[in-house]
Amino acid sequence: MPPTPTTGHRPLSRAAALWFLGAAAGQAAFAAFIFGFVLPRLAAGDLPGLNDKPHLTGYQPGDTLGNAQLIAHLLLGALMTVSGLLQLLPPIRQRWPALHRWNGRVFLLSALIVTLSGFYLTWIRGSQLNLGSALSTSANGVLILIALTLTWRAARRRDFAAHRRHALRAFLLVNGVWFLRLGMVLTGMLLAAMGRQLDVDGPVFLAVSLLSWLLPLTLLEFYFAAQRGQHAWLRYTVAAALGLAAVLTAAGGLAAWLFMWAPRL
Repeated sequence: MPPTPTTGHRPLSRAAALWFLGAAAGQAAFAAFIFGFVLPRLAAGDLPGLNDKPHLTGYQPGDTLGNAQLIAHLLLGALMTVSGLLQLLPPIRQRWPALHRWNGRVFLLSALIVTLSGFYLTWIRGSQLNLGSALSTSANGVLILIALTLTWRAARRRDFAAHRRHALRAFLLVNGVWFLRLGMVLTGMLLAAMGRQLDVDGPVFLAVSLLSWLLPLTLLEFYFAAQRGQHAWLRYTVAAALGLAAVLTAAGGLAAWLFMWAPRL
């Protein structure tokens, strides 16, 4: 029989749910690492202990503003991660709309502070590997600010369809650094299997840096197009792409936990 306009919607939604499960597990591990690493050291007053994990510019004695920006960036980044995951859970949106609204405010505010502190750390404190990666991260930051603004404005207008689209864009963009870590560890493992190393000053790392926010955003736009379009082939294609993304996300999250985060706890 010829495909109907609804053909392919179920595989598309299931692939999206599968990706979310893999991403949620990896992001929960990331947030657990940040809280588990930072909070005990703060509670003990051991600020130099923050440098037990390599940072581009970690704790520096006498730099009160810079150290405050670093701590806020780390802790609010973890809070933003957890808050963003909660926002995507349908039961919370449907059964507890007040919680969804207040948690949304937490997500928007924490994402705003994390982004602005990221600009400070990158361009004022000098936390950058090289100019190319710094520009890529900053472009990601600019898009975050735009997405957060559009998300808030759509919610104020009660345009919930637009609010959903902008909120999903914001969710992926604020996780650009998380995607970068997954891309780094997966690319590093692939290159190691080929007898090579990932050079942070090379073109491969720059490509990973750009794709860490550009690729998820592009896939999301195709997902929106597949949802509202009439072409079954597009829904199946995007479902397959999401399935592949789910596998890579889960593998990257597991590898990052094993090789980057768990050894530091």
